[in-house]
This record gives sequence, structure tokens and C-alpha cells, in this order.
Amino acid sequence: MTKVSGNLALKISPAIKTSDVRRTVGPVKRKKTVIKPKRVSVSATPGRGAVQQTQVKAIRQQLAFQRLRMLLGAILTIFVIAGVFAFVMYRQATILEMNFSNLAIERQISRLDQERSQISEELAQKTNLDLIRQQAMDKLGLQDPAGSQLVQVVIPQSDRIIFAQPSAGSTENETFLASVYRTVEGYFKSLNQQGKVN
Repeated sequence: MTKVSGNLALKISPAIKTSDVRRTVGPVKRKKTVIKPKRVSVSATPGRGAVQQTQVKAIRQQLAFQRLRMLLGAILTIFVIAGVFAFVMYRQATILEMNFSNLAIERQISRLDQERSQISEELAQKTNLDLIRQQAMDKLGLQDPAGSQLVQVVIPQSDRIIFAQPSAGSTENETFLASVYRTVEGYFKSLNQQGKVN
């Protein structure tokens, strides 16, 4: 059954009216309506408004990306500066802590030095040299030296080292021994001269 109302109803063209239709003996022939597709002309290039909208949208996206990049750069810079500042403060704190510990150790060392000097003074005051001498004579059998037993040794104030001259490969033993004799003789002469000066 065909629909008579609504969008899907069969539309009759206005040229044919139902009252004008004459009844014929055979079936009614109606003129077929040809349905043609509606053509809408669309240009290949978009309109000016569409182009402007896409340009505005692209510019807004670019600006948003630049703002985001600048914001991330600022945040990263702040974090880097804060990290450097924290590192410097940590180093200063450790240096200050080590300085305090060094000062405490120096105070302890000076206190121990004072105690050591006091102990050595007390020991020096308590030692009796006459008692030590008496015990050395009694227990160990030592004696006081006589005047003839005292020996004075002159010690030069500066050390002197005399090296032998390097000998050549073709030098004979006699020349080598003569050079050694002269070196030893020179050494003893220099000692005698230093003893006379002192």
C-alpha cells in the first residue's frame, strides 16, 4: 500500500489532477517522472572565509605551541638555577661542617699539647739526677769518669763528601792508588785546618 502523507508519500505532479483523469478501459497509464540528481556547483578552491579560518587556526596553534615551549623553557631554567643554587649551598654547608670539625680537632690537639708539656714538667721536677747517679754506681757498677778519661771530639759544622775521580779504562793501578792517596790526604788536611779554626 502506498503512503498518502508524510515524506515518503507518493507525490503527484500538479499538471495531472485526479479529477481530469478519464477512465479508460485499460489500466491508467501515468507519465513517468524522471528523477534527476540535483547538481550543486562547488569550486575546486575553497572560499575566502574558509581560507582565513584555516590560517587563523594555524596561527593560533603556532602561538599556543610557542607559549607552551616558552613556559617549559622557563620552568626548566628555574629548575636548573634552583639545582645549581642547592648544589652550591650543599657544598658550602659541607665545607662549613668540615671547618667546624677541624677547629674542634685543633682545640683538642692544643689541649693535648698542654697536657703533654705539663706531664713532662712534672716528670722533670720529680726526677732526681743524684739518685739516678747513685743507683747507676750501686746497681750497675758504673763510675764517674776521671779527668784523663774525658775526650773532646771536634765535629765540623758542615758535612763534606769527597768523591773519587772517575778512572779511565786505560789507567793503571798505580795511578789509581796515587789519586786515592791524594784524596784521603786532602781530606785529613781539611779536617786539621777546620779543627784549628774552631
